[in-house]
Amino acid sequence: MTLERLLRPILHFAYPNVCVVCQSLLTRNETYVCAACQNDFDAFLLPNESAEKMMATLEAHFPKQTVISDAVALYNFHKQGKLQALIHAFKYEGLSRLALEQGRRLGEAILREKRGARFDFIAPMPLHPIRKIERGYNQAERLAKGVSEVIGTPVRELVRRARYAKTQTSFDLAGRLQNVKNAFECDEALNGESILLIDDVFTTGSTMMECAKTLKSAGAGRITIATLAVAAS
Repeated sequence: MTLERLLRPILHFAYPNVCVVCQSLLTRNETYVCAACQNDFDAFLLPNESAEKMMATLEAHFPKQTVISDAVALYNFHKQGKLQALIHAFKYEGLSRLALEQGRRLGEAILREKRGARFDFIAPMPLHPIRKIERGYNQAERLAKGVSEVIGTPVRELVRRARYAKTQTSFDLAGRLQNVKNAFECDEALNGESILLIDDVFTTGSTMMECAKTLKSAGAGRITIATLAVAAS
């Protein structure tokens, strides 16, 4: 971890009116992220562009899968980019309100992209209790709450982590699949409900696929996945 990343949370709590990405002063109408950095994020601009990319990735890794029906995301994710600094800030530096704010932006994208779609519940990707204690909160739950405030669908923690798994970032596809195999459980009996499954970053889709399979086994109907970002291919 660089000195800059170590100091960023301290700087923000001491001087909350600075951008969490570039540390420039925020204007009265800006919160957490300045307009310049927000505009530099690699946003999906075309209708259903994010859905096509995510569903194509799922099809490549899970041919003929029928578990996940649709998808949506806000940004392309690039390593060492500005968006990575933002996600790091709300994932590891305690800025849970930043995740809530970005969740509202994701909710607005869902309203634009999925007009007419109806969801019974929003389900955040669960954290293992140990990891949740380490972070103080589940960043996916914070994102989900922001989405809920915009689209009006209730958040329910339908899935829980059945076992502790290592972070997915260090594995290839085969390792990712093995790492999350049987990692989730759902104790609720569902009856065809339409679920919106939320996470922060979509990479291979292995984690969301395993979680979606658990929901399907519990009786869920149509499952749509939504993430803040999609890893650039």
